[in-house]
Amino acid sequence: MLETLFSSQQEKQRHSTLGDSSRTQGNHNRDKPTDEKDAHHPHQYAARTASKSPTQSDRAGRATVQLWRPEEQLAETVSKTALLTEGSRGLHGGKENEAFLPKQEHHERRRDIDVQARRVTTIIKNIERAVHRYDVAQVGIQWQKYQQTLAQVELDQQSEEAIYTHFLAAYCALSRQEQAVTVWNHMVDANIMPNERHWNAMLKGCFKAQDVTSLQEVWSNMIASGMKPDTVLWTTYIHGLIVCGKWQRGLQLLDELGAKWTAARKRQSNPKDVASAAMEGQPLSTEYDPSKPSLAPVQAALTGLTAIQHHELCPPILDWAKSHSLALTTEIFNILLRPAVRSGDPKQVARIFSLMKTNVCVADEVTYTILLNGHISSTNSNFALLSFKEQQDSILRILDDMTANGISMDRRTYSSILQGLLRSQPNDNETPSIYNGNKNNAAQAILQHMSRNNVTPDSYMYHILVIHYFSLSPPDLAAIDNLWARIKMERPSLQSIFYEKMVEGYARVGAVEKMLFFLRKIAREGKSPRWRCLVDVLNTLIAEGEWGLLRELVADVEDSKEGLMRYADGNIPGMWKAEFWETVRRVRGRI
Repeated sequence: MLETLFSSQQEKQRHSTLGDSSRTQGNHNRDKPTDEKDAHHPHQYAARTASKSPTQSDRAGRATVQLWRPEEQLAETVSKTALLTEGSRGLHGGKENEAFLPKQEHHERRRDIDVQARRVTTIIKNIERAVHRYDVAQVGIQWQKYQQTLAQVELDQQSEEAIYTHFLAAYCALSRQEQAVTVWNHMVDANIMPNERHWNAMLKGCFKAQDVTSLQEVWSNMIASGMKPDTVLWTTYIHGLIVCGKWQRGLQLLDELGAKWTAARKRQSNPKDVASAAMEGQPLSTEYDPSKPSLAPVQAALTGLTAIQHHELCPPILDWAKSHSLALTTEIFNILLRPAVRSGDPKQVARIFSLMKTNVCVADEVTYTILLNGHISSTNSNFALLSFKEQQDSILRILDDMTANGISMDRRTYSSILQGLLRSQPNDNETPSIYNGNKNNAAQAILQHMSRNNVTPDSYMYHILVIHYFSLSPPDLAAIDNLWARIKMERPSLQSIFYEKMVEGYARVGAVEKMLFFLRKIAREGKSPRWRCLVDVLNTLIAEGEWGLLRELVADVEDSKEGLMRYADGNIPGMWKAEFWETVRRVRGRI
């Protein structure tokens, strides 16, 4: 299926250089192809549509240098991009400049841009949730909603590229290659040329699905299209091959990448090659250096090898890195340290620390988090046999050692340690109850150490603790009560997400009064709860038969002026919002 997916990138660029007469159509033509043959052969149509826009070759060029933003920054990025686009129309589009718009119109335009940013973020989050649940149908629903969105509003190019990237990754991760083809062709028909992010998304999706055949087909088609893989693409492909069991081929590609680096360095140091490239008018780096030496492929290989339990192959990877003059970092050794600590192999741990010292690498907070996890969970550790005070003292000694080694013990460091500690998993031979008790004692020791150093927990740390306590089986309600008592005494500034986690946690255990207490706290903080949180509340009230409270909840949500959702934007669609009102519709007769 995937071998018929992609047309040549070079062919598209050749078509984009046609005469001006072929460049008179709009940038964003989404009309269906008029030729039935084109409709059945998307590659030919994709190549032809590359000539529709006078700026298409420029757009494709810009796409290859845009940096991928983290998902949490997407809304801000989309908002800024759209605002710049709107503001430039007064200079280039014949409309008044936004700086001179009436204040009310300026605010309305700003609001529309913010709505678009939230709309895009909602679509992407819904895609990610569906993939996490392996819900193919829900990804299809999001695709249909995206088509409806395109029919209603015009999104900026960066937003569209991000959404297409997530859909490609989703369908590849769910082993739905036909749907991935549909997304790809739709993207090309929209005059958005494939770039590194789209290829990387599909490579990641394929190895997440453990589909090594499709992984190799995507790589082959990418090379055939004329796309020159950068370090990110090489890294993803090498890691994917290794975790899919083709580790021999993955390591072979690592050697091939090293050979390219070596050839590039030799040619760059050869005066004849430099002069030849200059005469041809091409930068030598573009001609000979497809990917600069980097530790990223080394990290990818080590992570993959440890994931498939081939630890014996890791030392040669370190030698390979040194042969290419790559300085090893603490992050590299942390990758090796984690499995050694979990397996309870003190000799291997000692060897890794010896290598760190040889390579002038010092332990960081991640290193100590790994050691803390090993201390409370390793098969060779006697942590579970210690008394509560002895457990806390042992944790405090490790934290004091961090301070002695120059690691700044601030909120960020404590948060990193606490998160790594509480999100770790027990060993196979360790009962969850003992392990969770150990983690709770360790968490108390960390909070004690913070208090001793006059560092107060922030909202994020309380958030981590709440999630942990509610995730236990059964949930540690006493620890949650103690945590809330501490919060009331310290009075930290809490974010609405903390209250939502309290609501969702109490909803799962059927504690109606406490659930509603924290739901009201969200509104008192000047925020509105997310629809997912409201769905949990709604289902709990139904399960507990609290029809009177359910009636009050629905009335409160429907009151857009004084109710729970008065701070929310009611125009933003979403899966959880639809589920809330669908549930209300089903039980409306009982309330």
